[in-house]
Amino acid sequence: MLYDLIIIGAGPAGLAAAIYAKRALLKTLILEKDLAGGKLNKTAEVENYPGFTKINGPRLAEEMNKHVHSYDIDWKNEEAIKLTKNDQGLFETKTKVATYSSKTIIIASGTVENKLKARGEEEFTNFGISYCAICDGFLFRNKTVAVIGGGYSACEAALYLSNIVKKVYLIHRREEFRVDQEIEQQIRKNPQIKLILNTIINEIGGETEKKKKLTYLTLKNLKEYQEKKLEVDALFPCIGLLPYTGFLHDLNVCDEKNYILVNEKCATKVPGLFAAGDVIQPERIRQVVTATSDGAIASQAVIEYLRKVNKK
Repeated sequence: MLYDLIIIGAGPAGLAAAIYAKRALLKTLILEKDLAGGKLNKTAEVENYPGFTKINGPRLAEEMNKHVHSYDIDWKNEEAIKLTKNDQGLFETKTKVATYSSKTIIIASGTVENKLKARGEEEFTNFGISYCAICDGFLFRNKTVAVIGGGYSACEAALYLSNIVKKVYLIHRREEFRVDQEIEQQIRKNPQIKLILNTIINEIGGETEKKKKLTYLTLKNLKEYQEKKLEVDALFPCIGLLPYTGFLHDLNVCDEKNYILVNEKCATKVPGLFAAGDVIQPERIRQVVTATSDGAIASQAVIEYLRKVNKK
């Protein structure tokens, strides 16, 4: 089957793109390896999406997903592992299951969590280290945990965990947080959150013989150059994100950090290839509302592109 459009990724950008594409009656396929809604499924509360004073992240993802499925869209729970363009000008998206052909592509594959690269991180991942506070916070009820990072994801994780655990240490390598003032005030006023600033994690350790579990962090203060041990039951790293673009590197549309380069219409330099959401250039605001905007822009650009191609 030849599709007019394949959308790779079903976060807010991909879902918005699908809605616009189906309303234009494009034969569309969505490929998504995980849950629909992307990072919304790891967000406790959304308070800045128009129409909702406050809404649970997974609930907003569910509502978006229902909207898309109301159009009876083709959907495959498969991961894109290679994207190429053949001699006929068609795109071929390969998964572990099959290869799908399309006239156009919108890449909305988003980002994945960056790793600390500290000693012990790999050993204690899933044994006290989790990259999703929403998913695993309840496992550490009434215990002491640490979050590392200084952006929105770290602060939101700390606020969410403060309602579940006994104490949250928020560890940040700087003094300033990269969030708006309202969130920073919530962090600083929360009695359950203790700030540890100008500090990095050197080592993650714990028990390995009887039952593997994380029990401590070795911290290094970047101003005083002193090390200390901090006893915790869990660690939630939130130190940034990496674009999920390894499957399209043969097309040479990424910058040096592997984000996709696009113009104001979300178009890459490859005709028929578009991108939307967190996977495009990072020097921009990253919010649900901007992701859905990208999806709408990209989908409309696809419609215009196909109109021109079909006239030839």
